[in-house]
Amino acid sequence: MPPPPTIGELISADTTLKTSTSNSMSTAARCTITLLVAVAVFILILLLFHEAIAALITSGILSFLTWNSTQFNHTCSYVGTKGLISHKLLASRSAMPKESLLLFTDAHSLYAKTIRNYTNGFYTSTTYTYTWKKNSGNEYVITGGYQSEKNPPKDGDNWHFANTSESVWSSYLLSTLDAQIDRDGFVEFSMGGALQAVRVGPGFMEFVTRKDGSQRVMVADMRDISLGSGTFQFKHQDARWWSGKGKYSFEYANIPNARVFLICLSELAGISWD
Repeated sequence: MPPPPTIGELISADTTLKTSTSNSMSTAARCTITLLVAVAVFILILLLFHEAIAALITSGILSFLTWNSTQFNHTCSYVGTKGLISHKLLASRSAMPKESLLLFTDAHSLYAKTIRNYTNGFYTSTTYTYTWKKNSGNEYVITGGYQSEKNPPKDGDNWHFANTSESVWSSYLLSTLDAQIDRDGFVEFSMGGALQAVRVGPGFMEFVTRKDGSQRVMVADMRDISLGSGTFQFKHQDARWWSGKGKYSFEYANIPNARVFLICLSELAGISWD
């Protein structure tokens, strides 16, 4: 399936289907492999850690991943300067591919969420969800899971499509920010809940709350700035432990266009992490 010209200049192309790949695996074979994996993992964890619940949960997760991985499920994806598209092929080579297209002009925000799952301190899997909010109110979602606690998944995993898409989407947004900075003096990232928006400008941040309105804080007046376990925390030097005023925190997964937010923090406010 060739890329449509509407996604612009091609940045990346990938497919998981090889010419040598067999048409499909029988249901009986998939059931046998899944059962063997479940039993082997359950016994291994039980012998090593003596945790029946952890063994049961882990074997269940791996069984689910094994069942999905043995299904005939292949994709062909493209990322361009103006959008992205994927074609999914299920069940067999003769099936009709399912097309999923996103043009960047049709979206306004991306929420990226990655979770490393642990059971009793034992790593089990990593799941990810990339959700683009479209102007129409619909969503474009790339989701999946893999098993690698510290490193990216192997080639062919859908994560690479999502990660490249986020990078190109961020470049697309960055090209529009100069006009916003010239007009407003800052870049705004709208949020929901008590914290309605976070703004980043030259040497300062503004936190727009439902209760107190807009509160501007100079970066030089902040006592604590941190990003840990997926949570941003900003504290003013005059904040006290018994008062919530001057303390702002939110999840990485809850801020739109998080990669652009990090770039704005670095380039405008001088805040960065390794």
